[in-house]
Formats: sequence, C-alpha cells, structure tokens
Amino acid sequence: MDTGQFLNRNALKLIAIGFAIAVLVMAVTAGGYAYAETPSFCGTCHSMEYAYSSWQASNHKQIACTDCHLPNSNVATKLIAKMRTGINDVYHETIRDYPATIKITTQGKQYLADNCLRCHRSTVENTKMLAGGQDCTKCHRGLVHGANKSKGGIKVE
Repeated sequence: MDTGQFLNRNALKLIAIGFAIAVLVMAVTAGGYAYAETPSFCGTCHSMEYAYSSWQASNHKQIACTDCHLPNSNVATKLIAKMRTGINDVYHETIRDYPATIKITTQGKQYLADNCLRCHRSTVENTKMLAGGQDCTKCHRGLVHGANKSKGGIKVE
C-alpha cells in the first residue's frame, strides 16, 4: 500500500468521524433548544412554580411560555432574547434573590403586547389596540397567571 492511499483512507475516516460528531452536536443542541421551549422546562425553576401552575389552570395552557414572553419576529431575535433572559433567570435562581412577586420588565411587557397582538389581531383589528404601543396587561393582567400576588419568587430562609 502506498502512502497516498493510506492518507486518503485516513482522511476519509477523519472526515466521517468529524461529520458524525457534528451531526451529534447539532442533534443534542436542537433537542436542548426544543426542551428549553417547553413550559415544563420553565416550571422547573423554584421561582416560576406559581407562574407555571397558574398557567396550567388558564385558558392559554396550550401556548408555550416562550410564545408570549419572548419575541417571535425572527429566530435570531428570539435566540438573543432567550439567552439574555435565560442567563438572567439562572443568575437570580442561583443566588436565590428573586422577589416574592416577580415583575415583568419593560422589554418583557413589549414582548407580551407584540405577541398578544400577533395572536389576537383579528379581535382587535378595528380598535386602537392594533395601532401598537398598548399595554395589554393593563386590562388583562390576571388572564393567564391570575393575580400573581407573592406566590412566586424565592423565599430565602
């Protein structure tokens, strides 16, 4: 066997192994992303127990948390927001400083309003709500998570 055939065979083996590893990494990443999109994943954090249980009892229980709480305009924007909010949640969950009543951020309110209008556009198309800039939670705050009074967060003892 000459050196050229040996190198070609080894090169093909290395390419095949690299391809198999790349496929495995992509499958694990896609599976992890898909799981991180589920409400059961969101409900695993202590600070989200009330939000998860109140969501399960709501009329919106067929809609994933990320469909309301993250931007859905495009995948890149959603991934960036998901990473940012995920890192923030893990940080506060780890140091156990979430307040008893978790408040949504200004950006989070905008995501909610955009997503409310995305799903309920036909309901509000002949109203001022469609113009945008509206706060749907001003009137519909308890729709999905109830009153949400001091049952979330982490109680440090």
